Amino acid sequence: MKIELKDRTQSPVYAQVRQQIEDHIRNKTVASGESLPSPASLAQQLSVDKGEIQRAYYELEHLGMIVKHTGKDFLGKPKVEYRVK
Repeated sequence: MKIELKDRTQSPVYAQVRQQIEDHIRNKTVASGESLPSPASLAQQLSVDKGEIQRAYYELEHLGMIVKHTGKDFLGKPKVEYRVK
C-alpha cells in the first residue's frame, strides 16, 4: 500500500492518510482482512507524527472500514493490529 503526502497546507496529514487508505480499500488494492502497517511504522515511513496516523486509523475505524484487534506479541506485550473490515 503506497501513501504519498502532498502539500500540507491544503489538508492535514491525517486527512490525506485517511483518504488514501479509504481509496485503497474501495478500489480493493487492499483486501478484506489484510493488516495495515502499525501507526508507528507508517509514521516513520512518512516522516510524520504517530498521532496523525492514529487519528486517520481512528476515523477509518469509526467509518467501519477497518477493525482494531488487541492481542499480545510473542513476549506477552500488548499489541494492537488494524485490519481491513
